[in-house]
Amino acid sequence: KQWYQRRVREIKKAHKHGRHKSKGVLSVKAKGRVGAGAGVRSSAALALSKKNRKNQEAQQRKMKLSACAEEKKGLGGSGQPPICVAFVPTNPDVEVRLLMDSLKSYGETSNVSENGFYFYCKKLKKRFHFLTFGKEASLFEQMDLVKCADLVVLVWDASYELDIILKTCLFAQGLPAVQHVVTGHVVHSDRERNARKKQFTEILESIFNTKDNKVHYMDKEQDIDVMLWGLVNFRHTNLSFLRQRSYLLSSEVDFKQTTETTGTLQVTGYVRGRSLDADQLVHIPGLGHFKIEKICSAPDPLRKQDSMFESETLSTQTEASPTLDMECPVDDMDAEQTWPTEEELREAEESRKTVKRVPKGTSAYQAVWMLSDDEESEEESGEEEEEESDEEFEDVE
Repeated sequence: KQWYQRRVREIKKAHKHGRHKSKGVLSVKAKGRVGAGAGVRSSAALALSKKNRKNQEAQQRKMKLSACAEEKKGLGGSGQPPICVAFVPTNPDVEVRLLMDSLKSYGETSNVSENGFYFYCKKLKKRFHFLTFGKEASLFEQMDLVKCADLVVLVWDASYELDIILKTCLFAQGLPAVQHVVTGHVVHSDRERNARKKQFTEILESIFNTKDNKVHYMDKEQDIDVMLWGLVNFRHTNLSFLRQRSYLLSSEVDFKQTTETTGTLQVTGYVRGRSLDADQLVHIPGLGHFKIEKICSAPDPLRKQDSMFESETLSTQTEASPTLDMECPVDDMDAEQTWPTEEELREAEESRKTVKRVPKGTSAYQAVWMLSDDEESEEESGEEEEEESDEEFEDVE
């Protein structure tokens, strides 16, 4: 037998694209015709390829990083508000003013007061506003200072004790960036110093639940340079309620009395957060809400004073300024209903009792719908008198 090879054509199954027509079938039926709005499309509507999409994401990420780097670079620089640093003692035995006095010799100072001063470091080319509070300051004053600070420095002593009330309030209100300074840490050997540092690190981890705690030990005079470098290089994180509104820490306050009961308060300082407008209300802690008359420019205390400096009015109050009424006034005649007294209830009950003459055998329900003698006389006034009836009547209340 002779075997013949036959070429068998393999038939592949067609793809089942469902009840709708595939793109190929639609393109064949269209025969090159294009819809009315399909010819004009914006660049945003065009589908990007995978390579272009990756490139676009990389560009956006690079722009965000550069913007963040520029913001960090300008923090505390020329033309920007100084870095507000709040030195907070962890317990009443900590001497914060000794630490702040030692900082004055490392740069230029201005507007020196009992609780703070402006500081310019030539080496780092950064400006600071160092603040603290006295031992007689209340807890609310301490929290107000922490609330407005860009950086909080907790000053510890060798006992490593943190006031429990202060700790609770700090975590309840919210903390910005935090660093730690240990003073009075006198040791005689490296072994003892390392043991104390390890002990303090464990205490910080148990309190703040993190291992990224910046700690500065004031054992030598050179440690102040290291602390200043740490005060510049920190992760700036503002609290949400600071980003939503503008705020100001006053460096100078002057009150000019205009009348016997009113006056004008002039406050000088750096405006932080959002921009401030004269049509907004301002809140002074402990005093309440007030209107802003005008906002003027002031000389920078960290620059050399220019004798030719002239103050400019940046914003003035207009008719769109809101009123100081924080609550709607109560109108006594505005349909307010109170619960009646017992005398009023008794008088109302007595006025409801009326005596009616109704036919004998009438139920109480039927008697309600019958008119009394007085009402009948009013309706029948001007008409002739009715004839007498032989029916019997009885009195019903």
